[in-house]
Amino acid sequence: MKYLYCDSCFLITFYQEEKLGYLSQYKEMFFISETQLTGELIKPEELSKKVRESVTVIKKDRSEIKEKTKEFLFKYETLSYFDCLCMAYSLLDGYCLITDDKALIKKCNQNKIEVKTSNDIEIEFQIADKQ
Repeated sequence: MKYLYCDSCFLITFYQEEKLGYLSQYKEMFFISETQLTGELIKPEELSKKVRESVTVIKKDRSEIKEKTKEFLFKYETLSYFDCLCMAYSLLDGYCLITDDKALIKKCNQNKIEVKTSNDIEIEFQIADKQ
């Protein structure tokens, strides 16, 4: 199975649906940058803690990641810095990006970045809806 990079909207959806904790048993497969975690996933306060428990956090962005993020920002003005960061990691490190953001999915497709939605992840990992 391919490693998966988590967009914030995916993590927020899973948190709200009380499914985020389920990912911890697959923690070595799911990734997010510390930059994204501390810049975008700050409320509610419990969200950041739950993400740290559930997915692998990449502590420091390499210079190549930063440069590719800037390149994407310049190229795609409608995407956020964090969307571009997700794309940079996915493209350079070969991650499959998990997102439900339609604009981000479109840009990933244009750059030949594999994408899965939260629904795809639920099916693939057989995550049941909360009772």
